[in-house]
Amino acid sequence: MSRRINLKNLSVLFFLTFSIGVQAQSFERVETIIGLDILEDNNGVAIADYDGDNDLDIFVVAKAKDNSNNPETLSRLFRNNNDGSFTDVTQQSGFSNLYNSDQDPESFTGLSGYKFGAFWGDYNNDGYPDLFMTFLDSVQLWKNLGNGTFTDVTSISGITKINNCGNTGATWFDYNNDGFLDLFIADWIRCSSNTLYINNGDETFLNVSETSGDINNNNYFSYVGFPFDFNIDGFMDLYVINDKQTPNELFENQGGYSFLDNVNTNNLNNSGQDMGITMGDYNLDGYFDIFITGIDENFLFTNDGDGAFLENSNQLGINNTLWSWGTRFADFDLDGDEDLFVANGFDMTNRGEEPNFYYNNLAIQGEIAFTDLSAQLGLNELGISVEANDFDYDNDGDIDLLVSNSDRGCFFYENKLLNFDDSQAALNWFKVKLEGTISNRDAIGTVITLITTEGVYNRYYSGVGFLSQNLQPVHFGLGNTTQIETVNIKWPSGLIDTFDNLVSNITIKATEGQGYQVLNILPSQKTFGCTDPSSCNYNPEAVLDDGSCVYLESQNIIGNTSSSFLSTETYSYDITAGANTIWQVSGGEILSGQGTNSISVRWQLEDSGRVAITESDNQCSSQEVSIIVDLEIENLSENISVARLWNEALLEAIRGDFARPTVHARNLFHTSVAMYDIWAVYDNIASPYLIGNTVNGFSSVLEDFTPGEAVETALNKSISYAMYRLLSHRFQNSPSAETSQARFNMLMTKLGYDTNFTAMDYLEGDAAAFGNYVAQTIIDYGLQDGSREATGYDNAYYQPVNETYALDGNSNAPINDPNRWQPLGLDSFIDQSGNIIDTNAPPFLSPEWGNVASFALSEDDKITFQRNGNDFNVFHNPLDPPYISVTEHNSNSDAYKWGFSMVSVWQSHLDQNDGVMWDISPNTIGNVDISTFPTNFDDYPSFYNFFEGGSNSNGHTLNPITESPYETNLVPRGDYTRVLAEFWADGPHSETPPGHWFTILNYVNDHPQFEKRFEGEGAILTSLEWDVKSYFILGGGMHDSAISAWSVKGWYDYIRPISAIRTMAANGQSTDPTLANYNVAGIPLLPNYIEVVEEGDPLAGFSNQHIGKIKLFTWRGHDFISNTETQQAGVGWILADDWYPYQRPTFVTPPFAGYVSGHSTFSRAAAELMTKITGSAFFPGGLGEFTAKANEFLVFEQGPSVDVVLQWATYRDASDQTSLSRIWGGIHPPADDIPGRFIGQAVADDVFDFAVPYFNGSLSINEFENDISIFPNPTNGLVYLSNVNASDKITVYDVSGRAINIAEEKYDALSNTISIKINVADGVYFVKINTHVKTIIVKK
Repeated sequence: MSRRINLKNLSVLFFLTFSIGVQAQSFERVETIIGLDILEDNNGVAIADYDGDNDLDIFVVAKAKDNSNNPETLSRLFRNNNDGSFTDVTQQSGFSNLYNSDQDPESFTGLSGYKFGAFWGDYNNDGYPDLFMTFLDSVQLWKNLGNGTFTDVTSISGITKINNCGNTGATWFDYNNDGFLDLFIADWIRCSSNTLYINNGDETFLNVSETSGDINNNNYFSYVGFPFDFNIDGFMDLYVINDKQTPNELFENQGGYSFLDNVNTNNLNNSGQDMGITMGDYNLDGYFDIFITGIDENFLFTNDGDGAFLENSNQLGINNTLWSWGTRFADFDLDGDEDLFVANGFDMTNRGEEPNFYYNNLAIQGEIAFTDLSAQLGLNELGISVEANDFDYDNDGDIDLLVSNSDRGCFFYENKLLNFDDSQAALNWFKVKLEGTISNRDAIGTVITLITTEGVYNRYYSGVGFLSQNLQPVHFGLGNTTQIETVNIKWPSGLIDTFDNLVSNITIKATEGQGYQVLNILPSQKTFGCTDPSSCNYNPEAVLDDGSCVYLESQNIIGNTSSSFLSTETYSYDITAGANTIWQVSGGEILSGQGTNSISVRWQLEDSGRVAITESDNQCSSQEVSIIVDLEIENLSENISVARLWNEALLEAIRGDFARPTVHARNLFHTSVAMYDIWAVYDNIASPYLIGNTVNGFSSVLEDFTPGEAVETALNKSISYAMYRLLSHRFQNSPSAETSQARFNMLMTKLGYDTNFTAMDYLEGDAAAFGNYVAQTIIDYGLQDGSREATGYDNAYYQPVNETYALDGNSNAPINDPNRWQPLGLDSFIDQSGNIIDTNAPPFLSPEWGNVASFALSEDDKITFQRNGNDFNVFHNPLDPPYISVTEHNSNSDAYKWGFSMVSVWQSHLDQNDGVMWDISPNTIGNVDISTFPTNFDDYPSFYNFFEGGSNSNGHTLNPITESPYETNLVPRGDYTRVLAEFWADGPHSETPPGHWFTILNYVNDHPQFEKRFEGEGAILTSLEWDVKSYFILGGGMHDSAISAWSVKGWYDYIRPISAIRTMAANGQSTDPTLANYNVAGIPLLPNYIEVVEEGDPLAGFSNQHIGKIKLFTWRGHDFISNTETQQAGVGWILADDWYPYQRPTFVTPPFAGYVSGHSTFSRAAAELMTKITGSAFFPGGLGEFTAKANEFLVFEQGPSVDVVLQWATYRDASDQTSLSRIWGGIHPPADDIPGRFIGQAVADDVFDFAVPYFNGSLSINEFENDISIFPNPTNGLVYLSNVNASDKITVYDVSGRAINIAEEKYDALSNTISIKINVADGVYFVKINTHVKTIIVKK
């Protein structure tokens, strides 16, 4: 039986309040109570009294394409019931099929989704507000029939319905003073200009854009057109707000006939990333001021009274409210001056939800200032908020606030200053409902001045918002004033009406030239009761909570409230029989137990954590119960060393930084060097790598010193100070620098170290000073290592040969070279970590990385090429990738077409509904020896499964640890492939591929069956020794992998699938020469996968404009997703012009060449190194796992549909899976993959052999450089081996392990060199000198 507790005597109405004089301002979230809880993922919100009953109704725009089976996608009209609630009347009002799901516009980043704004305006002056809506590529005008229904009159009105424009905002205003509303439509650079329609007065419109003067001159990123008579000549001017640093425009009305851009005369020619606008007399000087929102920079233009404006947002502290959209001036606190609200947020990983801002205006108190009361009033809630609308929904006299969100439900804040049952008004107000007669009936453009004994207040009426235009009474707060001396109304026609001696707390209707009447409008009569739907006695009729709610009785969470970093704890809760639970954890992750009475939590590197639970049965729920868990350094597991703590801190910093695999491979290596070298200096046997040596031409000094404290204590301290100083330096310019630095500071504080200690004199044995010295040495080394760190890792000379391809554009020029990398242009580019990139066409990342000082790479591994007089150092040079010919068919072209076509075909696997089930256990997948990898492109089709996906795989008969078969792990292929593509994209938390392999190493280190024996032999090492050695080796491997792979990328400069597929398809098809679209450089046709659009095809277009184009059966892309949490694109036919990789739409493809795959290189190197380090090819217990939870893990779209447990028997199996994931992800063709794997193998072999001697103190870097070297490489078959003896045994093998006959072998005693000659085909071979193995490439 459920346990219930009555909370009637407890305060369950939680109001955040702030003192205003003797009053307390407060807001309450009521969207669920009043009937708006159905709303999700919206853009514009527009307010008007559409049914004429004197209360305000709401139209809300859903951003997604209409889907009748998904309520979130439908825009909705809500009728105000005047009882504190709303009724959804969308269906009976006639609004339907606003944006059909079969509409397929090109991608657009000006706004999220497809449907944008709603704008009320009585265009035919019949007294009933009509509604205009803006969508991507189309607009609609709906006429109010006066009986509660609407009809679409777009086409018959003369307005172009399908205009292929980025229709963001729209504005009703009467620019020619004929009494009828004209229409301005803003375009976000999708069309040639914004659009202006003149109202003909007969319910039709005429497009006058081209004849209206300057209003048609520019093609900018426009959002809002704001009407105001700036030059006071009696005609409405138009101020247009533009994004992307394009200047705002002020179009002065030339007598109602045309417009002249005269923005410079007013100082309003702002060129920011401008979004929304609001106007008000914030400083009560009688002149209207303008506030404009933008990205991390707002603008307040204060009117000087002489027609010019002064920008002073910074002085008033309102210049930065994050990524800002909609905004409103409104008198929320009823004191007479207008306060300011700003809506914020943008949809990306690290910068999604952001707090909104509310500023209280202090002008009425005689101070020109704003105070941020967002937190105090609870108005700073997180969301990706879009529009903000202020209106008195319940007619009680105070202003309420409705905020739309594009990523969740709306926020509806009821202002609680006044209430319907107040016996006496605590504060006073006055409202004016306007009706024009000579002017437009809505009176848009009216100025109202209200005079009292306490002051003069001005309001300007336009109704214009960010994505809305509203029709509602003009509102004044009056504070304690009860009498109004005069009301002056200046109508747009120029007529002025004056009314004297009115009282407060009334609404009047003023009719132009005809006087006014007091409207008898009562506040909404609301019902009291329990308003919480999760309670056990919820009253759906109640809109005011009376404290009577009853809940399931809550219990206590049982578990430690004091824990340590990276520890695992269990938390339990006594669940009522038959009840369900939802656990929530912050500061850690739930490892298991969600939905049960007990969870296992792994705590992270945070100051504290939180565990919360809610219990529910089939009727109601408990209230949330939570505990705070202090996380400390004490009682740290013996398995966790100080090196591990700092490695975790580094990984977190990488997750918050720009996604730069090369830079972070270097960071991982340099930090590993810092920790290893400190350990080695304190160790009696090991030798340091950098400190005290000359490395890559850089020398440092290591003086003898005696530790001033116990070695273990000194080690922890030195490592901590070194890592703190180095990480603080490396991440000082990170977009998450503040968060990362706070974590570094917190860790030092928990460890008991002083972050202000910066001395480096360690000669007296000061461990902290020694740590600082090591850090500074590595910082100095890094500033001269060829990475160009000092100039932000920029490029010295690389230049792309292809022009930028604008993914959001329609007029891209043909590619210059279809074999070379092409930059991509996006309106907004956001990297894998969710950081905004300043440019919309990011440059090639690290094309000159072959110049960076390496770890174990040698001169024998390097070939230097030249392009345009500049050196490109290439390490482990592979064979050329396949190149397409534009003049003839050949095998190279065939390999090119085969590989890139396969990428599109494999993306047809990204839908779990195709019915294909795969066993993804090690029983089926894995156990592929590198000797079986293809070494020429002709053999690739026998390795990869072109149509079904995957590659050759043997599987493992038994788990060698348990000696039992692996259990079958059957999942939908479409779930497996999507999880792979996202899991391996940059790691589960975006720590980039090299960082991802560090997380795998840490995962192995934590496994209960794993013993820290180096190479699987000898004594078990301490956690610190194990960590510094394994990080040192893996860090060196990741760094050398980055140098090798990116040196190849920079020189070969190879094209990516997004460019190759679209370019081939743009050329036509290369299969059937009888068709008109035949082109030798076209894409090959494949029945059911790559075909030609024919007449009658759904993709043919409304005017058959797409007939003859190429279509692909593949993943449909983000145009089919408006909410990534609830929708997936699925697989189907799309135009090849619209093909996208399975990535975020603001990222698309990494900004660097494809060949060779960095993922394949990093992963193979890491897998080999972990095999060598641990002494076993297998994960501990014979199985490594990662669980991707159903409908939680994927971020590109909804999914997976089931829990997908990725499994690997060996590290190499995981590596091979990584490589395939990039093909399914649309990032690499097979040609990028296999060479990367071979390079990774070679890197791992060299790194391990190079690193291990340091542990024994038996080899310095200079000595290793005299080790055996092999040259030239690549070779034509003649190979020289230096630093060898005549007795050394030389053997050559091919990739299948077969011994190759050495045709000739000579020894030169003077140079200690052996020359060998082998007569073999081009390919990869292995030369074994005694026990050492070197990789060579034969290329004749």
